[in-house]
Amino acid sequence: MWVIYKKTDRQIIGVTALGAQDAEKNTALKEVVGGSVKPGKFSEYDALQVTDRILSQQYMEAFPNRLLVTGAASKPKLVIRDPESFSLFIESDAEDKHPVDGIPEIPADGTASTLITITKIDERFKPQKGEGDNEELYLRTDHGILRDEKGKKDINKVKLKKGQAKIRLFSQTLKRVATLQIITTAPYLDDTIFRVEFI
Repeated sequence: MWVIYKKTDRQIIGVTALGAQDAEKNTALKEVVGGSVKPGKFSEYDALQVTDRILSQQYMEAFPNRLLVTGAASKPKLVIRDPESFSLFIESDAEDKHPVDGIPEIPADGTASTLITITKIDERFKPQKGEGDNEELYLRTDHGILRDEKGKKDINKVKLKKGQAKIRLFSQTLKRVATLQIITTAPYLDDTIFRVEFI
């Protein structure tokens, strides 16, 4: 795989496809530079070859936002920038979903519940599972009751453990859509909402 970049500002403009055998450097440069919107002079660009297949896949996943060219002009190298922002991915074990809006549904009987899994993900949607991924999340719902994973204790906050937490939302007897707000004080972690319908 070839990574093509502009020499002046080190901006990566493209990568060649992963294949059994790489093209020659000049061929790769002409292909990528020629296909760009404003190619400029061919001599303004250079390319770095990556022969390790695992590294190639990692660089492809990081391109374009997190893959950077660093180092001296005579010895450029590729690095993957650490994520700067994170978000929360929410899943529910409620089986049925509304055919139009995709909102999970549970019976409006006051006893039904759904297990909600909260996962911290980075800019590439990759789950974060480190020891430091333990932010505290504040919870608020306009309908229903929030409890811990086992459904025993009422809660209004939960702490991530290695990037994940589980909570349970219980229905009420009125048919309506409940909106769960998940709020954090961490500036790099976005707040989110999740909806469950009581039917």
